[in-house]
Amino acid sequence: MPEPSIDALREQITACTRMLVMQEIMDYSGHVSARIPGTDRMLIQPRDTSRAVLKPVDLLVVDLDGNLLEGEGPAPSETALHRWVYRSRPDVAAVCHGHPAMSTLFTVVDRPMVAVRNFAYRFMGTPIHADTTHIRTDEQGRAVARTLGQHRACLLRAHGTVLAAHSVPELFMDCLELEENARSLALATGLGALSPISDPEAAELEVSFGKNDYRVSKIWEHYLQKGAAAGVI
Repeated sequence: MPEPSIDALREQITACTRMLVMQEIMDYSGHVSARIPGTDRMLIQPRDTSRAVLKPVDLLVVDLDGNLLEGEGPAPSETALHRWVYRSRPDVAAVCHGHPAMSTLFTVVDRPMVAVRNFAYRFMGTPIHADTTHIRTDEQGRAVARTLGQHRACLLRAHGTVLAAHSVPELFMDCLELEENARSLALATGLGALSPISDPEAAELEVSFGKNDYRVSKIWEHYLQKGAAAGVI
């Protein structure tokens, strides 16, 4: 699949952010970013612009040293989180930091966020980063990237989530499904003994979902249309 242009990335980040607000996964805070292909720069929204009305023209260009190169800032206070994921993971093209309620609950209880939905095999073993404060400094950003490692996501204790993906549409899908698994798990715990996805089942699911190479675009298109119908996009 060809890499998106900068204009296309701006459109994707804007749509992703607005749809995450629509799905109540993002609120007045949190941010989506995307690496500008072939550069050491990323697109990210300004700190203070409402996520609900974000426009492509609002997005900033920031380099991986934290310098604001284009746009009217300031950049988000936790831009270091994004910068260090990109520095540490050349495979990552998009990052989201948010504060979804259900996922975050599993950082403050004595119960791991296991996979109880079949799509959540991708999130098995999601680590929890111990720092409860805002990720503002290079040292903190580097530490989050270490916790994330090669995972698709990590949880920030009593704070929120960090997700890393190969594209903005994939990132949107992962944000939806991480939170949906957490919601399902919270509900299931009140129904009886849990029977989470096992390692052998996860291996089978990886093969099964691997045949659904259309899935990211299908989910993306559905929510674009849902957002358009609701006046969000």
